[in-house]
Amino acid sequence: MSTSPANFHDWEFERESEKEFKRDMEKRADAISDAISERISDLEMSSGHGKAEQELMQRVLDTLFESDIATETLRRYLFEMWKQRNQGDSGRGKMIRAAQAIANTIALPVQDIVSSDVRKEFDA
Repeated sequence: MSTSPANFHDWEFERESEKEFKRDMEKRADAISDAISERISDLEMSSGHGKAEQELMQRVLDTLFESDIATETLRRYLFEMWKQRNQGDSGRGKMIRAAQAIANTIALPVQDIVSSDVRKEFDA
């Protein structure tokens, strides 16, 4: 038996260690990927750009555009907000009133659609 340092090295342990290291690196990469996806999803949700929110808003707008009165109300107050965009404090009150009018116009269709979807989901 040779007294070479290579004969005293545990090659099996080294192979297993390398495999374990690779598994840990894959787990870490997966965890990072999952965390990134989760944060992107959170950002989409918080900014209102999630797919569900976009679909709901599309349904609300479709409902609003079926009514000439609702369409004109929405357009009028969006235009009012656009006019007040650079007015500073002098236009702030008008902008707040316009935003409230838009919210009131959108609120009923949102409530109707969400209520209808919940009833359908629970067969109520």
